[in-house]
Amino acid sequence: MKLTTYLPTIPPPPRPDLKPLPNTKPLTPLAALPPPLIYYIALLLLPPFHPNTAKTPTTLLRLIPLLRNLLALLSCTLFFRLPLAYHIPFSVGLTYQLALVGLYGGCRVLDAFIISPYLFNHIPRRVQYHHARRISTPGPPKGADAESYFSLHFLQPGGEAVTETAVTDQGLPHGWWDRMSWALELELSMRGAGFTWTSADVRHTKHTWRPSPRDRMHSILVHVIPVLVVSWAVIRDVYVHYLQYEGAGFDDLPVLLQGFLTAALGAFLMSAFSLGHSVFAIMLAPLAPHPLSYFPPLYTVRVWNVISVRGFWSYGWHRLFSRLFLVYGVWPGEWLERRLTGKGPKEDADVGKVLGGFVSSAFVHSFAAHTVMGGWDGAFGEAWFFAGNGLAVIVEEGVRMFVVRRRRKQLKQGGGSNAKSNGERELSTWYDGIVGRIWWISVLLYTGRNFARGWVRAGLVREMAAA
Repeated sequence: MKLTTYLPTIPPPPRPDLKPLPNTKPLTPLAALPPPLIYYIALLLLPPFHPNTAKTPTTLLRLIPLLRNLLALLSCTLFFRLPLAYHIPFSVGLTYQLALVGLYGGCRVLDAFIISPYLFNHIPRRVQYHHARRISTPGPPKGADAESYFSLHFLQPGGEAVTETAVTDQGLPHGWWDRMSWALELELSMRGAGFTWTSADVRHTKHTWRPSPRDRMHSILVHVIPVLVVSWAVIRDVYVHYLQYEGAGFDDLPVLLQGFLTAALGAFLMSAFSLGHSVFAIMLAPLAPHPLSYFPPLYTVRVWNVISVRGFWSYGWHRLFSRLFLVYGVWPGEWLERRLTGKGPKEDADVGKVLGGFVSSAFVHSFAAHTVMGGWDGAFGEAWFFAGNGLAVIVEEGVRMFVVRRRRKQLKQGGGSNAKSNGERELSTWYDGIVGRIWWISVLLYTGRNFARGWVRAGLVREMAAA
């Protein structure tokens, strides 16, 4: 028997269950490389050249912004074109990821070269993070310190206890070596970490733990991989026993199994993100203190400490797309609310902020789904998921404000101490956390069924089960 019988095909054969967009072609390196390479070349030209220091003719200096913007426009077009013209024939999941990369990349280029510099007169500046050792108490840390690098990372505080401070560079890069490093750092930093180009840090504390590569490896081997294996086993078991048969769909499952499959998919995604984050942090740790070695926490609170839907999305989930949702969702949503309600620029526009962020996320994920379903038919499960969670955040905030006002009124009528002087402790009860946990888990499981239904229909669950 030939040896090739036992060897995998390179590349793997096309998946028969992949339904790519009509008229798309298999992705080739020649199509995949130009968008990020052209983006990088354009980034080299983004920081302004100073005539008194740059050994460049004045006429050429005036042409640089035009050349830079043309390169950016070309890169943006090629990024957006990737998922509309190509697919990855041997993987449903990678085709889905290709759509996310194309949409995210194109939006990021627009932000870097059009929105930030021309609307806000802002070119990202480096942020240097400094970590000073601090004295930590023996035993497990408590409070905000313990939350910084935990959750699905499950990192033990065996690393170094530090106080983190961030200092913004006063100037922009000078010299080509500095520009090359600056451009590479900015292109590789999805969240904008290390630059004045990111959304707010949700840790709200300078006290943190800097885990060592050994800590991260312990996290991977002892915690993350077991979560991955168990969740994958649940996904495979549900598929093998219920979904592999012709015509079987998500809605044919018993309601309890729908919940198990939805929870398993969520746990698998969370642990997979954590695994990738930790692996890259270990690989780039030798570059410290270079900014490329800086990996801020992916999740910032333990899942079992989340007590609201808003708390989950703000602290319990990754923020890799936070800049995209901020620019294309949160800001337009706030602007629209202020226009409709007559609010001033200094007033909060929380409804528009929440709905804008979730609507933008709904579009991004539904766009990715439609590239593996052959079109938009059936691709709106993700949209309903995020829309439902956005509405849940607004509802729970309204309920929270009502309950707080009512309890504060009861305290005053009962002759209790002033709630403002005692923080929120007198306004909370023993059952708030229980109700909050039941609420957010129920919302995510119920709305998450839309996400899981789409993944089953697209063949993603089948591909995961066959891995």
